[in-house]
Amino acid sequence: MRYEKEAYQFLTVFRFLSYALAVMFTQVTPLQSSPSMSSLQLYIILATLGVYTVLKVLSPLHWRERSTMTYLILAGDFLLCILLVIYTNGLSSSFLLYSLTPIMTAALLFEERVALSLAASASILLSITHLALSQFSDRFTWIMQGYNLTMLIVYSLFCFVAAIVPYRINLNIRRRIEREAIIEERRRIAREIHDGVAQSLGYLNLKTKQVSDFVSSHNTAKALTELRDIRKLVQDTYEDIRESIDQLSTETRNLPIIPALTNYATEFGNNNGIKVQFDVPKTSTQLSPVAELQLLRISQEALTNVRRHALASNVDIKIAITSKTVEMTVKDNGQGFNLPDIKDYPPGYHGLNIIQERAESLGGSLNISSAPGEGTEIQVSLPIEKVRL
Repeated sequence: MRYEKEAYQFLTVFRFLSYALAVMFTQVTPLQSSPSMSSLQLYIILATLGVYTVLKVLSPLHWRERSTMTYLILAGDFLLCILLVIYTNGLSSSFLLYSLTPIMTAALLFEERVALSLAASASILLSITHLALSQFSDRFTWIMQGYNLTMLIVYSLFCFVAAIVPYRINLNIRRRIEREAIIEERRRIAREIHDGVAQSLGYLNLKTKQVSDFVSSHNTAKALTELRDIRKLVQDTYEDIRESIDQLSTETRNLPIIPALTNYATEFGNNNGIKVQFDVPKTSTQLSPVAELQLLRISQEALTNVRRHALASNVDIKIAITSKTVEMTVKDNGQGFNLPDIKDYPPGYHGLNIIQERAESLGGSLNISSAPGEGTEIQVSLPIEKVRL
């Protein structure tokens, strides 16, 4: 989210700066920049371009979607810039710098091939324009006359630099972010293994030693009791591992949060005999992939806690999206617990620390309501500006 915000800030500054320079050039040398254009036409172009620039800033491109409409908007922006340059005398236009904006947008937010394609198209279109129209219009001079060839080479060089350099910097930033995310996820998995499987194995080792001692002392009743505890522990550990594998499998399906969580809740209810009710928002607000993944993992961890400790028969999951927050609530009808006593439980007993870390990573907060015999309610609240796409 921080990279996306900074990328849009840079593109906004560049677009406004190039527009301001174009206005300055047209006012300083109006006759040289537009010899065949009246002052009224020039002011209409500047006013229209100013409104268009403001609209582009106020309506950021939803580049994450990678939909046909996204590419059409980018292509439309590129064609408008190129037509503007051609209409205002091609290589003599004051809007050459402004025409680099869609190329830099593609370099920062899209694949390198898209940016390179736009750069090559800009150079080719301007070359064809001067080669063809110089035969019929005085507005376009032959490519080999004056400084046209030099301007074409410089412009083409700037196009390809604008297409390659930002993408390479952007690629390094993305790789660093991905590495940091992988490292953090590994730490989280290590904590879960330590608090779950490792503690279970340690407890299992202690239990097996007790069974051995009871068998040595011919205390069969005690030995059988300990064996029953061991069997239950092994079964619980198996369920935990299977659930962790299911959670990771759900992540790799790359589904939006609503269908992904619906599928997981259905599987969870079928496997554990717990009725899960899911209340989804009717709003069409789209969340970022990072936010959707974190919300999915929070709900999975909350359901795991219900299975392990709540002894519940019913769980309600609700997602509500307002103008300021995204809230997820997981409420069960289980045995509940005393909140002041939560620090006395073993590490990882409820997994609430993991849920809190995930909520805080998105700038959100965690609220827990519970009492013995009254079930437990977990509410995660996230600021909309940090999780919205």
